Amino acid sequence: MNHKFASNPRRNKYELWVEILDLCTSQEIHLSQIIRDLRLRTSKCKEYLLFLMQKDLLHVKHSSTDNSIVYITTNKGKKAVQQFMQLISKYF
Repeated sequence: MNHKFASNPRRNKYELWVEILDLCTSQEIHLSQIIRDLRLRTSKCKEYLLFLMQKDLLHVKHSSTDNSIVYITTNKGKKAVQQFMQLISKYF
């Protein structure tokens, strides 16, 4: 997705959810990288991560390399991103 919403400082929560899921799709991502790449406040980022985990769109686990906490998008989350992008493409 190339985080096309990231340049807009007025992203809504739906755009941010999709950006987080997209970022965590290709590899395991640390909290600090999500915050840095998407330019989010730590408290908001943690709020969004918790929501996405509760909806089974994002999975948290320990990294295989350094045992730190990382996030990875679930298959359900990948499908949600695809559907969101199809909807956006259809109307905009």
